[in-house]
Amino acid sequence: MLRMDYYKEKKLVIRNMDLKDIEDICKADGDSSEDNIEYFMSQIERQNNKEELALLAVCDGKIAGYTFLFYKLKWGGLGHLNLPGIADLVVFHEYRNKGIASKLMDVAEKEAARFNNKIYLEVCLNKEYGLAQRMYAKRGYIPDGKGVYYESEVCPTDAECKNDDELTLCLIKELEA
Repeated sequence: MLRMDYYKEKKLVIRNMDLKDIEDICKADGDSSEDNIEYFMSQIERQNNKEELALLAVCDGKIAGYTFLFYKLKWGGLGHLNLPGIADLVVFHEYRNKGIASKLMDVAEKEAARFNNKIYLEVCLNKEYGLAQRMYAKRGYIPDGKGVYYESEVCPTDAECKNDDELTLCLIKELEA
């Protein structure tokens, strides 16, 4: 896939990832393990197969964050609906509170609207995801109404569960064409 800029202003560019970005992403992420490298390689392979769009935020020439838009997200609590879905919205600490996550979301939502009038994501419920929870609510994402999920299954009433990254809320947003 050719490199394409989806958003550009003075200091910030949102563009698609390519293989040359992996080393810099891993450095910014503080994880250059083989598993992390393979993870990003598989995301770019999916992008090349037109299954997803791997978006990269570059601020003043440095990696600031990333997210992945799957054209038909096939896993998670609502994976059976084949909606476009956002996964792994990450903005590195020094770039937070600068509107970068919102710009990544703007681009992902605009691209998703080309395929469907809805978009889906899951957000973890532990406090580390508090900023994301608030941002999604402000952007118009609403819960699917089934309660919380654990490992992609609805948690029944009174179920014991662990508040880790597998405890999520499924959110959907209506998109404008």
